[in-house]
Amino acid sequence: MNRSSDLQEQTQVPSEGVNEVVQASFDQNGNGTGPVVPKSVDEMLESPEIRKVMDSDVAINALLSRLKQSLLTCEEFTKFIRKKHVYEEEHVEELAKQFKHFFVDTSGGSSLKKKIHEILEFDGKLAHVKRSYVSALGKMYEELSALLFTMTKMRKSVKENSRRLEKEVSDAIHSAEKAQSRYNSLCQDWDKLRMADPTKTKLTLRGSKTTKEQEEDLLRKIDSADMEYKQKVDHSDSLRNVFITKERPKIVSELKDLILEIDTAMSIQLQKYTIWTENLILNSGVTVTPFEASKSMKAVASSVTNEIDLYNFLKRYNNSGKNGLSVNRNLIPVKYKKHPSMSKGANDDKKAIRNGPTFAVNPAKNSIPKRIISTHNDSPFTPSSSAGAISAASTSSALKTANSNFRGSFDSSTQRSTIDSQPLTANEQHVSTPNPDMANSSRLKTLDPGNTNRIPSLSTTISMATAESDRPLSHIQTNNTMPPGTQNNFKTFGVPLEGLVEFEQDMVPAIVRQCIYVVDKYGLDLEGIYRKSANVLDVSKLKEDIDRDPSNVAMISPPKNYSESDIYLVGSLLKAFFAALPSSLLPAEIAPDIKTCLSIPDEKTRKNYMHGLIYKLPDAQYWTLRALLFHLKRVAEHEPKNRMNLKALNIIWGPTIIPPDNDDPNNVNFQIGAMEVLLDVADQAFEAD
Repeated sequence: MNRSSDLQEQTQVPSEGVNEVVQASFDQNGNGTGPVVPKSVDEMLESPEIRKVMDSDVAINALLSRLKQSLLTCEEFTKFIRKKHVYEEEHVEELAKQFKHFFVDTSGGSSLKKKIHEILEFDGKLAHVKRSYVSALGKMYEELSALLFTMTKMRKSVKENSRRLEKEVSDAIHSAEKAQSRYNSLCQDWDKLRMADPTKTKLTLRGSKTTKEQEEDLLRKIDSADMEYKQKVDHSDSLRNVFITKERPKIVSELKDLILEIDTAMSIQLQKYTIWTENLILNSGVTVTPFEASKSMKAVASSVTNEIDLYNFLKRYNNSGKNGLSVNRNLIPVKYKKHPSMSKGANDDKKAIRNGPTFAVNPAKNSIPKRIISTHNDSPFTPSSSAGAISAASTSSALKTANSNFRGSFDSSTQRSTIDSQPLTANEQHVSTPNPDMANSSRLKTLDPGNTNRIPSLSTTISMATAESDRPLSHIQTNNTMPPGTQNNFKTFGVPLEGLVEFEQDMVPAIVRQCIYVVDKYGLDLEGIYRKSANVLDVSKLKEDIDRDPSNVAMISPPKNYSESDIYLVGSLLKAFFAALPSSLLPAEIAPDIKTCLSIPDEKTRKNYMHGLIYKLPDAQYWTLRALLFHLKRVAEHEPKNRMNLKALNIIWGPTIIPPDNDDPNNVNFQIGAMEVLLDVADQAFEAD
């Protein structure tokens, strides 16, 4: 086996022998006296003191112990290479892709930004250099693992063979010792018998024996034991001689070769590790600082021109004139100029007043801004502030006027009048009501449809309910007439919510307000409200009646002598209305946002996120959701009597108004969890009911 002398020096030998050889060489070089120094490490291992140990009985155990140390060293180094390979591989992958996510857009004209981008590109170059190093570590790990496995297996084989041969010799020697003991015992009995009385007889199972007969028996036994003793001694000596002269030197030589082989292989792997590490550092240095100095990382960083960048940036604002970038258009003064329409006189103003009221909002499009009606801010993530919002007086006055005008906007005969939109400014302290009769008529205190203690603003008259029925006055009845088209089979169930509220000219559908009103008045203390279902045929018949004529919504009100089934019917009808919508009350488009909201661990952040989603809803969904949530919270407040807590309401209403999870449509827990967050955030997202 060819091995260089430098690698052989890694092999450990007894320290005394090495010291003696080295000291002898110093004496010879210094004084010219002393023993002859071996010329190579191979000759060192063949020196008399080493041969003495190698030929002794402890040689096998000593070499097995030394080989085990080498295996442990190899195992530990293999673990280190494996761990470093994993770490370096992960580092290379991150280094190669992370820099690409920063300073991607360098079109701003700033040299600083461009140079940072160029410097970050060095990470990609360094990652490319390091890939060969990582590959070498992986290959080194595989070679070390194979070496460790092979050497461990060979050591085990040699150890078992040596233990087997030693046991054979040991058993033979032990058997010879037993034969010796038996032979000696018989000889002692012969001596005792010779000294005994010749005339004495010995009683046995076969009769009495004389001394002569006893001597003859002992002599036969002694001859047999002597022959057996001699054979076993010869056999043990033969096995021992074979083991010492043939087998043990072979095992010792094999163990020595294994030790030198694994240590040599480890030394080679260590040299490869150092070479690859040096190559990595050198190549990294050449990458960062190439021979062409103008392309080095330092040269790139030094080429930043901050003054020129600032000059070029400010130069763009050097354009003159009103349209130049240096002119703030908000600060351009306005010249006073009277509008031509104002020159016609006051008659036009009076004529405009007689023509009808002016709306602050356009109810025909159901576009009352939530920021005007709600007491909360435009954004759910900013603190409440009353300074920047419209004053309470102006809001209340504006809403009253809008509702009064809205209710009087329909002609009782055939068609609706056109309603113009007029912007509402924050400086207005009140909105005048041109028609005193309309101002004094029944009006809403707010356009908020969620307050069931206030009269909703649907312009409809249901005379049949009061004249020909024992039912009380419907919650939605007024003294005005229904808009044209109520008799044209305009459906209430299964139509888009926006179309329904636009037809009814209100913020919340009449059927929703009427159902909420009935349950609030008669069913808050009713056990299992919304959990217990009414007769399916009764619900279907009432749906058909309302679809045939919207004025039949008055039939929702229970009769004077009502029963619990009448109230359960109203609850089932309300659930059926939301279930029949073409799309859920909360649009399916925000299902991913709802999923993101539910994944937020912090409760406050989760509620703020849901507040933001509610704020983005269209007006029809916004106000209908508000009315429903506050109603369900009132139901939950009566839990001791109706046994309907928030959890039960979440289970019932979540799948009804929440869109399903896009990833798992059967995941009902997604809808229940979203409903729970909605009820929690209701007081924060909406004006207090």
